[in-house]
Amino acid sequence: MALEDDETRQPDAAGISQQTEDNSLGRLLTLSDGVFAIAMTLLALDLVVPSLKGHVTSQQLMHALAQNTDSYWSFLLSFYVISVYWGGHRRLMRSVRVFNQTLVRDTVFLLLIVAALPFPTSVLGRYGGTAFALALYGAFNALATLALILLRHDVRRCDPAARRAETAADHSAAWTGWANLAVYLLCIPAGYLLGSNGPYVFLLLILTNQIPLLRRLAHRYGIGPR
Repeated sequence: MALEDDETRQPDAAGISQQTEDNSLGRLLTLSDGVFAIAMTLLALDLVVPSLKGHVTSQQLMHALAQNTDSYWSFLLSFYVISVYWGGHRRLMRSVRVFNQTLVRDTVFLLLIVAALPFPTSVLGRYGGTAFALALYGAFNALATLALILLRHDVRRCDPAARRAETAADHSAAWTGWANLAVYLLCIPAGYLLGSNGPYVFLLLILTNQIPLLRRLAHRYGIGPR
């Protein structure tokens, strides 16, 4: 009977060991890095190479390339934007100690939008002069930014250790997220209000993503509240 009891307990012990060695968080991070990398790579597929016939001069080639500048700058914009999402996700997840399904839900929602981002990027590159193309791109990125904000909220709510590990840089990153959201929401009506100048709204991202640096400089030189 003792032997039978031992044999009966062996699967339970193995199950406990398997649960202890579960690397669900690591697998989630691996999936995330893979989706970010693939999305950034897919952006390059819309880089247009001019089709010229006969003997092509450098001037003709440069002129033809200049006709496709919209696709080039939309590639650079989205590559930068996705890298910001990757950096924000990495910052949020690096201090997580408690794995739960809420993190999976928030991360998968973010990855859904990031994986689809090459589509509005392509639309913006081809029809960047239209108000709807700019609004579509702004709406996609507003959703992705909201997903990051939601993830931060759930990380702090579900993992007290992660909340205690927050630094001043993490608080600055949170402010950056809200500022980026404001820029993307502004892009939705910008194309209708500013016409062909609407895409210049994206230049505000250069400023909003420097909030951590600006806060450090303000602290160093004693500007603002202490």
